[in-house]
Amino acid sequence: MARVALAGLIALLACSSEESADPRAGSLAVEWTGADTGKLSGLAVAEWCDSLDLLELRAIHGDTGIALVLYPSDSLSRSGSVAAGDYPVVPPERADSSRPAAAVALRWFAETSIRGFRGDSGSVVLAAPGPDGYAGRFTAHLRAAVEGSRLTATGSFKGLAITQALPGCAGGPADESDEEDGLGESDEDEDPSSAAEPE
Repeated sequence: MARVALAGLIALLACSSEESADPRAGSLAVEWTGADTGKLSGLAVAEWCDSLDLLELRAIHGDTGIALVLYPSDSLSRSGSVAAGDYPVVPPERADSSRPAAAVALRWFAETSIRGFRGDSGSVVLAAPGPDGYAGRFTAHLRAAVEGSRLTATGSFKGLAITQALPGCAGGPADESDEEDGLGESDEDEDPSSAAEPE
């Protein structure tokens, strides 16, 4: 089920659209180093999925996107808040059964392929909500789904207001294939003019 939640990032990337300028949107900034280096900074949204009891934080800029999915120990409170604290990053397939936990996915279009990475360790720290909404920071160690190269991503987010995800946020049945779940890599010919530029 964790991979189903993270697949929402992939669908949005396929549209190459940025998050709308919703007044409830906050911001997220992340940098990564390792097998590749790069960064992303832009608008971010936070959506609560009732059917899976998870919170997805998502930021997309051009063809690059990141999703952090938080699995709290308790469901969304009556006040609409998620418990602040440390959410250890675990492989997506373990996140739901290891609450509190977080799953992280990062993806961008390179010149000749789609690069997809999944977190297997690290931490997302969510602060208690303030007047400007939720804020926090994260460090995640990620592995490419296909060839095993590694990245370390560090970042922060702020000003996030939680909204309810659409009823279909649970998605369909998870597929066993890494490539089909949207977190793998594929050698698709992309227009170089639209490729994400690593640093």
